[in-house]
Amino acid sequence: MRIFSAMIVGLVGGFIVGIALSSFIGVIGMTLFDKPIGVKYLSFYTSFICAIVVPIMDRKSIKKKKRRVYYVFSV
Repeated sequence: MRIFSAMIVGLVGGFIVGIALSSFIGVIGMTLFDKPIGVKYLSFYTSFICAIVVPIMDRKSIKKKKRRVYYVFSV
């Protein structure tokens, strides 16, 4: 269940990051080149990438936390 919720958070967060990044690229393109530039479907790409990366990062943080607690109690 934790992995599924991390995937959902990654999808939503990645979609929002993709929209912001696309807007930023568009503003930079208009400023530098006087024409709109961008990546088509960037928000979908970033949401897919974040849906994969967020559960991996969550799992690594859980392992670090368990390892740290183990060392505290073993001393």
